[in-house]
Amino acid sequence: MNKRISAVLCTAIATAAVLAAPTTAQAADPHPTFFVISADSGILLKFPTPEQPKGLKVHLRPKGTSTPAATLTSFSETERCESMCDSDMPEMTKYLTTGPLRLADLGQYAVDVEYVGTEGEPVLHKDRSALSYVPRPVFEKVNYSNGVSLAKRDAVVSGDIKIYDPRDSSLKPFAGGTVTRRIGTVATPVTADAQGHFESKVVITGSEPVHEDHIDYGWYHVHVDLATELNGAKEATHTEVNVNSVRARITLDSPTQTGAYATRGKVGGTVAWESSDGTYKPAPAGIAVKVGAESVNTDGSGRFTASPKFLDDKPWTVVENSPWLYGSGPQVKVNTTAGTLFTGFTAAVDKNKTVTVKAQFDRGEIPAGTTSLKVEVQHSADGRTGWTTRKSVDVTTRPGANTPAYIESTLPYPGAGYVRLRYAGTKAIHGWATPAVKVARTMTAIPDFNASPEPVRKGRTITVTGKLTHADPTWKPLAGQKVQYYFRPAGSTTWRFLTWDITEADGTFSQTFGAEVTGSWMARYEETDATHFFAESRVDEVIVKP
Repeated sequence: MNKRISAVLCTAIATAAVLAAPTTAQAADPHPTFFVISADSGILLKFPTPEQPKGLKVHLRPKGTSTPAATLTSFSETERCESMCDSDMPEMTKYLTTGPLRLADLGQYAVDVEYVGTEGEPVLHKDRSALSYVPRPVFEKVNYSNGVSLAKRDAVVSGDIKIYDPRDSSLKPFAGGTVTRRIGTVATPVTADAQGHFESKVVITGSEPVHEDHIDYGWYHVHVDLATELNGAKEATHTEVNVNSVRARITLDSPTQTGAYATRGKVGGTVAWESSDGTYKPAPAGIAVKVGAESVNTDGSGRFTASPKFLDDKPWTVVENSPWLYGSGPQVKVNTTAGTLFTGFTAAVDKNKTVTVKAQFDRGEIPAGTTSLKVEVQHSADGRTGWTTRKSVDVTTRPGANTPAYIESTLPYPGAGYVRLRYAGTKAIHGWATPAVKVARTMTAIPDFNASPEPVRKGRTITVTGKLTHADPTWKPLAGQKVQYYFRPAGSTTWRFLTWDITEADGTFSQTFGAEVTGSWMARYEETDATHFFAESRVDEVIVKP
């Protein structure tokens, strides 16, 4: 099989490249890529170079026509926020702008951009944007009546919606317009009156998304998003209703927890909030509670259950973790006993049938007199039962806390199945096992291999043929794989790589070589993919006669 591109093809490719290359005499577009943003407040353009294109024009053409209704030639620089627009340091980008548009007729317009090319020729980019020049809605005087808390859960969001006419920038009330009020995923329609004024009572539950103020840190609010639409033009805004926290009280089911290192405890309790008359009421569903390093949420009755991990004897502080509440933090007394933990376990088998397992092994609160722990590398056909230990690794360990140990071990491929690491544990030290990881590749073979003729006269040719197969699950041809040819001269112990081939649809491969000296021939499937094992053919000797 020929793996080399022909000289004719190379020449054709080179010729095509020369013919396609632009010459200095050819005209070219100096700005093949640029951005256009359209709105009745102006057309914004961003070019890759800081200089304004020579002869820049923007044509506004009524959709479906060929004649521009207006051509704009005067531009100024402006900045537009691209990202982090609500932050103290928004990312701004410079644009060229036409300024507010004043067109005689409302409607839909195509935006064409024209400038001068490199040879003084006009370059016209048609339909680079679309302009909807129609009356659109705008919000004004959007506000809220008061902050909210679990003790005072309602507020009134109000504002005005008006219709803006781009021809003269006039405003008139959007009488009877619909405003969609949204908090999180809950949307409520509100209808404006004859003057375009709307009011909407908001009643919070305490489970709404809460945002921290990006300027006054430590203050929180609930986003109330508002949206309206007219003539296909959409407008959106929001107001931020302040959240006022109330005192919390957390009652634990038990003040103590005992468990082995790296296992998880079970901490339960209730969260209540103080009302204006001094009584406590169950917290609503969704209130965040932090137990040690773990965060959980309350249910509808104010209850929570957390499962923090035993790592040492430091107490777990239980505290409200919500802007709706403040001021509670009982502690759970922790007694951690000896235990172990595997993390980051990986297992893989390479093409040469070697399984490699890796993991981090943590040990904590180990009792006195311990110098090492035995970790087993185990195999199972189904990953659930029949685990057998194929290898053991002794991990040096000292009493008390230990720095993590890194385990890396290899073993011969035990056959398709699963492997894991396990420390069996003792009465004093809690054991651990990793999840089971499947390790398997498909067996391959080169059952048919021949170098002929035998013997052969020097200067004649030797044809080497063979067939690559794989057990998938029965033995079948393996097509499209690279097979390498090797030769070893008589009297030598070194195999020389000659060339490679790609197996055909039936798994076969074939290559012809010149007969020079007596020696042995062999083929290998060694550059395997990730799912197959290495394979090697038999050795076939060919005697070369003078």
